[in-house]
Amino acid sequence: MMAGSGLSEQDVKRLLVDRSPQARIETMSKVIADFESGRFTGKEQELVGQILQRLAIDAEMAVREAVAWQIHNSPLLTTDLAKRLAQDVAEVAFPVLRHATVLADDFLVDVVKQRDSKKQVAIAARDEVSATVSEALVDTANITAIERLVRNPGASLTEPTLHKTLDRFGAIETISESMASRDDLPITVIEKLIHYVSEEIRDELASRHDLPAGLLGGLVEHGREAATLLLLKPMTGRFRDVEVFVRHLQANNRLTPSLLFRSLCCGDLDLFIAGIAVRCGLAMANARLLIYDEGQLGLRAAFERSKLPLGLLPPFRSAVAVVRETGYRGEEALRADFQRKAVARVFNDCAGKGDRDIEELLLQLFDHKTDIHLKDVVPAPPTTADLSGNPTIRRTSP
Repeated sequence: MMAGSGLSEQDVKRLLVDRSPQARIETMSKVIADFESGRFTGKEQELVGQILQRLAIDAEMAVREAVAWQIHNSPLLTTDLAKRLAQDVAEVAFPVLRHATVLADDFLVDVVKQRDSKKQVAIAARDEVSATVSEALVDTANITAIERLVRNPGASLTEPTLHKTLDRFGAIETISESMASRDDLPITVIEKLIHYVSEEIRDELASRHDLPAGLLGGLVEHGREAATLLLLKPMTGRFRDVEVFVRHLQANNRLTPSLLFRSLCCGDLDLFIAGIAVRCGLAMANARLLIYDEGQLGLRAAFERSKLPLGLLPPFRSAVAVVRETGYRGEEALRADFQRKAVARVFNDCAGKGDRDIEELLLQLFDHKTDIHLKDVVPAPPTTADLSGNPTIRRTSP
């Protein structure tokens, strides 16, 4: 019998087999409260630990979630129990990943690499985030997590990691403005950052870091040069006949939504339009009319006919809107500027809205590990069959 609570081993057995999740949660809450009041002996504390271990693998997610929230900052949370909860679904893992101090950096990095966006956000918001974990988070390309990381004063961000963040995501307003709020920015990072932020934020940066007005003007000019790296590598520069390449991709089941989205955002408009045309069985000119239709029906019709998931329409629409607004038609000299604007629009419009399919699409945009391996799908020289395989496709200028 437990000294403070009157909880017997028979009560424990009933707790573990009770079919009502709410009953188990309420009993667990009482046991934890009694433990934290210091009313249990050593043997009884061991029994409480056994109860929590069992409830942490309960079939009901609500029970496991209640365990995580009730003990995320409790002495009852052992390393083994924390790891078990952290490997559960995001709803269960979140409080432990966000608060538990018993989790080592190597474990957190492993969780980051599992590509669960909600878990990545939880880790980015920890009171202390090491440089190693911070770098792993930046490598995920999860914009919501990266934004939370760079505005977290407890996150350690090395100079190379800050540069990597700006080079890849500086054009995204939430990232650049969050970084500007940090107090520990090296001058080389400020030089690059000021190209992405508003004049008001530039003045705040100058004031916070004691930069003379003349120096700030020079940094703005240098910053423009430092921020000209392409966000995304062009995909089809070495292929003379984009349509043959696209048909080759389609034949190999590589003409995926993520490939089409990346081609659009990186400015390979020929590839994007040809991809839609091939999937729809349309001429390029007709596919272009559908894609650039200023109403809501054209792009949706193209999605429906090409059997692309309608849930992914919003980010495609955002990127296509930038094409229309800028008049960009694939010019190499304008590619970097187009990419920055397109990526910024897509993430500002669509990131962090809770749609898992869209979040996964956005993650794949910058994930070099899933870079579609174009070298593995280089088409053979076109044959007569290739050129006549889809007679409705005709190459035209954008």
